[in-house]
Amino acid sequence: MPFNRDSILSLVPHEARSSVEYELTKEQVEEIRFRPGRKIELITRRGRKLLDDFLFSSDDAVYVINQLSQHSVYAFEEELKHGYITLKGGHRVGLGGEAVVEAGKVKTLKHIRSFNIRISRSIHGVCEPMITYSIMVGTTFSLPAPSVRKNDAAQRRSESSERLESETNPPSKVAIVDERSEIAASFEGVPQFDIGERTDVLDRCPKAEGMMMLVRSMSPDLIIVDEIGSDTDKVAIKEAIRAGVSILCTAHAKTFENLYDRDIFVRGLFDGVIMLDNDKRGTYYSGKEIHRALDWSARRSHIDDRRRV
Repeated sequence: MPFNRDSILSLVPHEARSSVEYELTKEQVEEIRFRPGRKIELITRRGRKLLDDFLFSSDDAVYVINQLSQHSVYAFEEELKHGYITLKGGHRVGLGGEAVVEAGKVKTLKHIRSFNIRISRSIHGVCEPMITYSIMVGTTFSLPAPSVRKNDAAQRRSESSERLESETNPPSKVAIVDERSEIAASFEGVPQFDIGERTDVLDRCPKAEGMMMLVRSMSPDLIIVDEIGSDTDKVAIKEAIRAGVSILCTAHAKTFENLYDRDIFVRGLFDGVIMLDNDKRGTYYSGKEIHRALDWSARRSHIDDRRRV
């Protein structure tokens, strides 16, 4: 699906819009950052760049907030307390300002002056070398390094499930729990990304609750979920597996040790792990290799029989 710039450019102050639009056509921009009294910063695949012809002001910040909220900040209060707002197309705007805290919890943000527009793109084919392993092992854990966009793999696994699985098995019924609207980029219930013909999406729903809802209501063969980590996530995955559903999930970690120390990986829960590097290349580890890597006495030992994807 083509990259739509309209929802992004609508947030850029008029004086800087032509410069930003030019950069969007020339570079693969990943982030656009606004900071009060500072130049606009662009984060691209090749590095970082400051736009010299414009300084972002407090009045510009008010303009951006009005564009985001359509002049009704209160309608976005639930999103504001999480520190970001999701746009049509899956783009996410991170917010910086003053937190309003009640009873130790953030209620909302005020005096919002910093913005980070994180641009979402549907990248076709990025996951195809890994799909065979995902199909083969059933329940898979995708482990990107912190700088790797883990939802790319989740998007492409969903998109390609029908075509590749039909070569060996009947096509799968796929369901996505998309808590932050990053995988399918749904807008008013309609996915903006190509996620395949047999994929259902539960958008903006907490992961653990969403997995259980899908198991009970949509009879999926495969559930895709992004960035697991909590105890409730792990309990929900166990319950889904007991119900005969395969799981593809992701989390950020640099190494197996990092994964182990964060207590994300549950011994015996996953049939395989795909470790992604910064170039989106993956190394597949079987269940046997995982157990050996997670064994306390052998966690630092070399894993011999790795297969490069």
